[in-house]
Amino acid sequence: MKMLLPIATTLLLAISGCSKAAPEAADKKAPAPVAAATQQSAEITGNAPESVRKAIIEHLKTAEIPAHINAITSTELPNIYWVTFDDVPPVFISGDGLFLLQGNVVKLGKGTVTNVSDALNATEAKRLLATVADKDMIIFSPKGKPKAVVYAFTDVDCGYCRKLHAEMDQINAKGIEVRYLAWPRSPADVAVNKAVWCSEDRKSAITTAKHGLPVQAPACADPVMAQRQIGMKIGVNGTPALYTVDGDYLGGYIPADDLAKALKIAK
Repeated sequence: MKMLLPIATTLLLAISGCSKAAPEAADKKAPAPVAAATQQSAEITGNAPESVRKAIIEHLKTAEIPAHINAITSTELPNIYWVTFDDVPPVFISGDGLFLLQGNVVKLGKGTVTNVSDALNATEAKRLLATVADKDMIIFSPKGKPKAVVYAFTDVDCGYCRKLHAEMDQINAKGIEVRYLAWPRSPADVAVNKAVWCSEDRKSAITTAKHGLPVQAPACADPVMAQRQIGMKIGVNGTPALYTVDGDYLGGYIPADDLAKALKIAK
């Protein structure tokens, strides 16, 4: 677990205090700052009372944190709300808007320890990943019916993404389907990702790009930045970032054998 960064800097750079991709398992570049936005409470979904919505909006504004809120939802924690944004990972905020919590919140039960944060993150990730059409992803499928499916946020020039891609045959051989979503790590990476997603043969193009070779394609109505935004909403801050269909975060680069174990695939 990383030390908490100042929240204004954290949200402005779209980096969560509970960073998901470990340094040894993902390549990182700082994302671009979030654009400022003026927001009306009526735009926000969730079940929070109007007084809570107004308090949270006002205190984020006072703190000069220009993140655009999607939803404010009550949790099992007294007077603590789960707040999701357009371009940055979710956080917990108190009902009066004065306190913002990043990282894991753990519930202690009788002989049990439950990570409340993980459950909330997984629910949101599952919902958002389900909105991405198959035609907008680059899918590498095994022969026959897949035993498991993983979503992989990827950038074509990151080292660990290339390492994962190099094992695609082994991953598929274990019955795992990999669904790639674009997550350019910096503005300089956007063009090559767009070229891959605009290629007639995307699977060939992404393999070419991951070998460090140029890819050219006519411009198209590509899904690259829309997919990156989905990644930002669920807390992606490095690539690769692997998720199950249930929204559970698996990690960054995971070798084929370990990935099969994580997915509980029988030998």
